[in-house]
Amino acid sequence: MNKLTILLIVLFFNCKSDKKQLAALSENEIHNKPEVIKDFTTVNDKDYTLHFEIENTKNNPVLVISIKLHNNSYFVSPYAKRNFKGKFYMDLGSYTHLDFEGDIIESPRSVEELDSHPFVNGNVNWVKVNTTYKQKLRVKLEEDFVVFGRVRFTIEPRCTLEETPFGISYKNGVMTLIEPKC
Repeated sequence: MNKLTILLIVLFFNCKSDKKQLAALSENEIHNKPEVIKDFTTVNDKDYTLHFEIENTKNNPVLVISIKLHNNSYFVSPYAKRNFKGKFYMDLGSYTHLDFEGDIIESPRSVEELDSHPFVNGNVNWVKVNTTYKQKLRVKLEEDFVVFGRVRFTIEPRCTLEETPFGISYKNGVMTLIEPKC
């Protein structure tokens, strides 16, 4: 009977300790979420900063996404030939008003390298320097509209899938970024 009582007391205190650790972990995860600064066009994370812009050119507007890397972080380029789950990717969903035109432009362009890590074990285009992506946009219907998209990539070495929404408004022939509502 004494052994059973001691066992129950030990289990009770261990459970309380685990709950405290779980609560601390959950609170830490919340604090590690990216912080949106400078209204909604810049997203700041401890390992990267994303900045969104629209260049309104004569022919086609261009979505510009600049990525500044911090703490020796890196990610897989959209130009990597192999299919990586966390490769840099962006989309606009299935809107009838706006679409991407042509290929995304990466500057500076990543270079393919051999990586012997067991999860890669082959060639990959790692992006390890501050990089800008430009994507031409094609307006399909000449009327006012709002669309929402997202940028997604896995930031290494912490190996977390990052997904950042963005919004684009087209009003009176001018395209601007708006706060994402998704």
